[in-house]
Amino acid sequence: MQKLSLKASTADTTIAYNSTRAPTRLFPRMCRFTLLLVAPCTLACDQISRVGKLDASRSSAAIDSGPESSTSAEQSPSTPPATPDAGTRASEHFAGPYLGATGFQALIMSEPEWPANPDRPKSKKRRNVSEGSKSIRLGYMRRGAKAPVNPIPVRKNKNCAEGWFQLIDGGYVCGRYATLDLSHPKFKLNRPPDPNGPLPYTYGINGSNGTPLYREVPSREQRREHEPWLTKPKKKKANDDTEDDAGLGEEQAANEKLPWYLRDHDASAPPQVTLEELEEDDDSIVAKRMVKGFYLSIDERFTANGSTWWTTVDGMVAPADRVWLAKPPSDYRGVWIGRDRDGNHIDKLPVGFVISRNAHKWKLSDDKRSASQSGSVPRLTIVGLTGTSTSIKGKTYEETTEGWWLALGEGTKTEPGPLPEKLGSNEKWIDVNLERQTLVAFVGEKPVFATVVSSGRKDHETPPGTFRIREKHISATMDGNADTAADGPYSIQDVPYIQYFNGGYALHGAFWHQEFGRVKSHGCVNLAPWDARDLFHWSDPQLPEGWHGAWSSSDRQGTRVIVH
Repeated sequence: MQKLSLKASTADTTIAYNSTRAPTRLFPRMCRFTLLLVAPCTLACDQISRVGKLDASRSSAAIDSGPESSTSAEQSPSTPPATPDAGTRASEHFAGPYLGATGFQALIMSEPEWPANPDRPKSKKRRNVSEGSKSIRLGYMRRGAKAPVNPIPVRKNKNCAEGWFQLIDGGYVCGRYATLDLSHPKFKLNRPPDPNGPLPYTYGINGSNGTPLYREVPSREQRREHEPWLTKPKKKKANDDTEDDAGLGEEQAANEKLPWYLRDHDASAPPQVTLEELEEDDDSIVAKRMVKGFYLSIDERFTANGSTWWTTVDGMVAPADRVWLAKPPSDYRGVWIGRDRDGNHIDKLPVGFVISRNAHKWKLSDDKRSASQSGSVPRLTIVGLTGTSTSIKGKTYEETTEGWWLALGEGTKTEPGPLPEKLGSNEKWIDVNLERQTLVAFVGEKPVFATVVSSGRKDHETPPGTFRIREKHISATMDGNADTAADGPYSIQDVPYIQYFNGGYALHGAFWHQEFGRVKSHGCVNLAPWDARDLFHWSDPQLPEGWHGAWSSSDRQGTRVIVH
């Protein structure tokens, strides 16, 4: 599996809009934030997170069997299950004060000092390094989030003259990247992720090659300069009588000298461009360009300088006429075992899932030698199975607890592997069956949740093995070049609810496709957005209030993940 180099960024400065008609809100000048390119219905996972991979040291969290779900069939789909208890938090019923993150990522350290970097040459100085330090990274907050805090700095040192603040739930944040003033303009730059819906942010898809991502709102002159298609003359028609072979050759040569996004190319094939090349015309106002199919996490829409714009979560500005809101995500949700779901109660495995869009309920003859259709059944219907199966003319049928039979050619069923070794009686673990495209979450030997997934397709298969969740992020950007994706370079800002368990392979939400139950990804295990959110809050390590990401450690292990 190839790991891609990613460029993270933080914003310490802000710049005003280039127009008196623009909103008074300030936007951060982001320093080299990698953008998104992806074919609209796929995601590659041969990549690594923008934030690094360091261990954390935190106290153990209490075990819970899963989110609470209402027994009412009238529960709104926008109302999620309650977030599971992560143990008694010191911040419970906390009245304040809060520490607000002003840096795009405000790191949370185990000690009030930056970590040591033993591999750094002595000749190279780094701002956030403490020689001989034993401090390690526990997690981070993102700009716009707030966490309960002791308001008195516990220490000031040369690498953090603003002082280190101790969070009530543990860990220390340097005051250079945070504030106690929740009216601070940098804190208010970003709205925090939505804790109640299936996705943390709103998303948009770039519809054209070459769309610039600006650091600030451009003037009309700047926009005409960086978006030449706004004033580009019409192309000569192919059947023009004045056109000859020599003219065609000259036109082809001229075409090759144009920037990649202005060249004529096969519309059915992705452009031959790398993520690095997208940043080549980076200047004071253009951060980079995008390929058709890039996804952006959207903050808000506004009008300035005679045009309509989107601001992104990381503070960039994109023209709204070339970036459209993504389609609503799937409202599919898996099943919590033993809980009522839409009037249907499933209290044990196996669980069946309808995958085909043209599936039927089947009725078997008394001698079970023939099968006939007895009605249609919608895709992604979830049904309990009795465990009784039969084969008729080479087709397997599973008996449902509702009395009809599910043809496995039209669906799938849970089939977890053996219990893991040295399993604790209350230990959480996750089983992913690649053949069945199912996921089952357990507490000890008890199954508590079941759903369907989309793992890696041909040539991008998800590797089997036993792993543990190494790190979790409410969202992070994933991107890569065409050498890891046959359908071209890809990038998606703020992929939701990521749980890395094996290098660049992760469990995460996918809002850009709805093919759950079938292989689809470039290696990661895709979950429907609601499932990704619920599983994220259920698994360990837990995220305290206000945290955007966290790392596991030897004394606060991540949930075990078994892929087979």
